[in-house]
Amino acid sequence: MQSEDARYLKRKIRSRSIDVHPTEKALVVNYELEALILGDLGDPLLGDRKDCQKIIRLKSLNEDTNCAALAKEVVGKCSLIHPSKVEEVQQLIYYLQNRKDATSGSSVPAMEQSDSSRPSSSCSGTDSPSSSTVAAEKANINNIEGYVELLYENIPEKVAGSALILQLARNPDNLEELGSNDAVLSALSRVLREDWKKSIELSTNIVYIFFCFSTYSQFHHVILQYKVGSLCMEVIDYELRRYDQWKDDLEIRRRKCESGNVPSQAQTQVHGPMSADLRRRVSDGLNSHSTEISSELRRTVSHIPIASGDNRRRTVDGVHSAGENWESRRRQLEGISNPPTNPVTAVVDPKEELKRLKEDFEKMKRKFQNFIKKQDQLLRVSFYLLLNIAEDTRVEDKMRKKNITGMLTKTLDRDNADLLILVVTFLKKLSLFKENVDDMSDLNVVEKLPRILMMNNSDLIHMTLKLLLNLSFTLLLRERMVRIGFLPKLVSLLNEQRHESVVLKILYHLSMDDRCKSMFTYTDCVPMAMKMLLEGPEDDVNLELVALCINLAINKRNAQIMVEDNRLGCLMARAFRNQDSLIMKMIRNIAMHEGTKQNFVEFVGDIAKAVVDCPNEEFVVECVGVLGNMTLPDLDFCQLMQRFNLILWVQNILIPGKYEDDLVLEVVVLLGTAAADEGCAMLLCKADILLSLIELLKAKQEDDEMVLQIIYVFYMISRTTTTRDYLIKETEAPAYLIDLMHDKNTQIRRICNHCLDIIADWNKEWADRIKLEKFRWHNSQWLDMVESSMDDKDFGMPNEDLPPVLNGDLMHLYPTGSQMSLSIPSEDGIRDSTTENVIRPKSGRYSRDLESEFGDGEQLLQGKSSSCLSTSNSNEDLVRNGLNNLVLGPILSEAEFDTTGQSQYVMI
Repeated sequence: MQSEDARYLKRKIRSRSIDVHPTEKALVVNYELEALILGDLGDPLLGDRKDCQKIIRLKSLNEDTNCAALAKEVVGKCSLIHPSKVEEVQQLIYYLQNRKDATSGSSVPAMEQSDSSRPSSSCSGTDSPSSSTVAAEKANINNIEGYVELLYENIPEKVAGSALILQLARNPDNLEELGSNDAVLSALSRVLREDWKKSIELSTNIVYIFFCFSTYSQFHHVILQYKVGSLCMEVIDYELRRYDQWKDDLEIRRRKCESGNVPSQAQTQVHGPMSADLRRRVSDGLNSHSTEISSELRRTVSHIPIASGDNRRRTVDGVHSAGENWESRRRQLEGISNPPTNPVTAVVDPKEELKRLKEDFEKMKRKFQNFIKKQDQLLRVSFYLLLNIAEDTRVEDKMRKKNITGMLTKTLDRDNADLLILVVTFLKKLSLFKENVDDMSDLNVVEKLPRILMMNNSDLIHMTLKLLLNLSFTLLLRERMVRIGFLPKLVSLLNEQRHESVVLKILYHLSMDDRCKSMFTYTDCVPMAMKMLLEGPEDDVNLELVALCINLAINKRNAQIMVEDNRLGCLMARAFRNQDSLIMKMIRNIAMHEGTKQNFVEFVGDIAKAVVDCPNEEFVVECVGVLGNMTLPDLDFCQLMQRFNLILWVQNILIPGKYEDDLVLEVVVLLGTAAADEGCAMLLCKADILLSLIELLKAKQEDDEMVLQIIYVFYMISRTTTTRDYLIKETEAPAYLIDLMHDKNTQIRRICNHCLDIIADWNKEWADRIKLEKFRWHNSQWLDMVESSMDDKDFGMPNEDLPPVLNGDLMHLYPTGSQMSLSIPSEDGIRDSTTENVIRPKSGRYSRDLESEFGDGEQLLQGKSSSCLSTSNSNEDLVRNGLNNLVLGPILSEAEFDTTGQSQYVMI
């Protein structure tokens, strides 16, 4: 290049990964520096690239450092870190904050230290001769063909070659080139498919290589193409079974050592020629043992296909010891078959034998611990790979069919914290679908989680709480959580700010069940929740916390705890200060209990004033609900209505269609409570509130709750003698009550019957009408038959000579001047059962108060049935006169009666 051609120098910086320093509290920022020399036309003449690092030392980092604030400061001052990586920097700082101090002489690379949270290759721990060479050798992408050739050698060379390829795969820049190299991927998948049982290090390295591909969605097709996911599930299933086998063998040896069942010291002689019987028994024992070994081999043979041309049966780990025992017993048999000429005497010392057993047990235990460490690494990287590719729901469904939930549940018994975090995370992802939740319920996942919550690992506990949150949407699993005893542990975790939000959501779900609400009284949940609510920020209320308190306030004992220590006054002050409808709803639930109502007397005036003046309708609804719960005999509702001018406000609210039904319903409930005061009941009558209620009843006749509360107001008005005449003579309420007497709703029928009994005792005219309506309803089938008989022209009598049957003035229920008709009569004037109101759902909101007012429902219905049949002497005469006008058809003979099958007589 000529010097005069160079005009400009251009430098580019590309940020790479961010890691933690292996020994110091510092961040290592990796970046690439590219320098270009440009010509006059801007075209590059010469360029070079260089990988660089910048170390950011965090001298102020200690246990009390705010990681989020420090991360923002680092990103703001370092131009090499993009602002989008704030969260990544925060996680690294959090790791440094909790990492134990490393020794100054550590030679572990920075990448290995920073990536300790991710699965790492275990090739450095192998016993192969090439392990030290691999640890010192740095892999180069240009030598990839040589690394692939190592995969065709023996197991130690395969471990070394896979470890070198793993070094390349851990660099994201190499993944694209490796992903396009079919030779590398085919060789790796072949070795994993054929040799994964021969070396756990080899399996870990190869699965880790494919795990590096799984971290990026664009490489998932590579894993699916070579069916690595299926291989991983096969590996996991085998390793879990092998772990159980090791554990069982270890337990058997432990029991032998503890029991000390060693033969006492004796001399065992084996004489010259062995009898035929002894030889036969030994031979039979060997044959049976050989059969057991072959069945064990058949059971543990891998289902992974073997490469073509390789017909050798692969050795299965965990079976070698059985085969060796068989060979040993065979050699013993040969020795016994050819005994020495002289007798052999063997002396066994029980103490020495016990000592040998204990040494063997300790040796096996150490091997088991080593095996667990390697196996945990393999399981972790395998589960991680499956978790990454499970972002495709179709792949996840295939995993479910292959029992991935069962494998994860079985792994919950392990002790490795990193593995457990990954397993719980996987279960949390699976718990989003009902089918997986059902599988977890069958596998008793909830029963395995208390042990994990007792571990001292904040990340593991937090992830377990998220899993519990997903499972708590199912009623059956919520009941299991309470039965197992999760509630005290969850309440204790409320003190930790990190877990607070998740714990509140779980507690809210648990508080939805009525049987669980009472169990909160045996914990510190209610005082803690009240403290958090009152001390929290007023402008940003924690919705989960308020919702939990609303549910807990439904329980009487919880409500009593909430009003202790002047908490009610603080709640009222906060609710009125912010016009918070949620806190007011909680106060309303507190006010529904007999033991807490007296605490609200001093606040009644403030609540009534807020009802009239507050513009927030949701807040007003809850305030009216509180007043509706004030069923106190000493509370003067008449004075309250007059002082705050509530009558005009109520009349305005009761206009149909003007306000929301929630507010209207609460106002009707308030009127039912206020009508218990005789003075207030008279005030309501003078203001014609009952006429407004009747108009509202016409408009809302399909709303069960509204109808129930309106007729309850009628009942309360009818209880006092000063307002009873107004209800009967000045309103059409009795006629509506008669129409609702046979309603489908049990609560509505109950109140109607009570109210009509009061009216019948007070007014003779309405008593006759009520009795006739009951008579007509009870004998409707008989009356229909009589009507059909009268319309039949085969009687031989002219119709004009027949008097009308139970119509006209005799069965006319309502006054002549009535302006309304409650039910549409049929053409013949008889009420048809098909004209009843549509079936309404059972009213449950106020059923408790109504049952306390009227008693048990079944007793009331029985009382009503008996009252329907009982009549006074004067009413009997009226009915008798009506029956004299009835014309019955001809009496049929027995033969005709058998032919027609119709009843001739009707019991009245």
